[in-house]
Amino acid sequence: MILSMPAWTGDHYISLAEILLCLGKSLADLQWYVKITEIAPEPGAEQLEALSPTTALSIFELLHLVTPGIQIIDGEITATDESGKQQLLLRAVDSSSWDVETDLEHILSTLEDSYPELTHIE
Repeated sequence: MILSMPAWTGDHYISLAEILLCLGKSLADLQWYVKITEIAPEPGAEQLEALSPTTALSIFELLHLVTPGIQIIDGEITATDESGKQQLLLRAVDSSSWDVETDLEHILSTLEDSYPELTHIE
């Protein structure tokens, strides 16, 4: 299933860090891959830009890199399980929305509860 939500609520940017913290410990066993196309020039952004899309990160390593001030304009963050199967795809779309692709029901319900402006995409 694919969902989309605005990246901005009023003056508040919903960062990748906020989304990951919202989803919580259910993501702890996944491996994370980051492919940044464009990022706002903030302190720490260069570390994300320098990551190879093939570098596997733990959720803790990823959270360390994506402080709440980091604004991803365009990019993809993928989570895979131990067998390499994609479990979650977060796509930053032109700094205006986050698209979320997953079949994991607990992730979908957590996001729907936390972000009422979430919409379903066919």
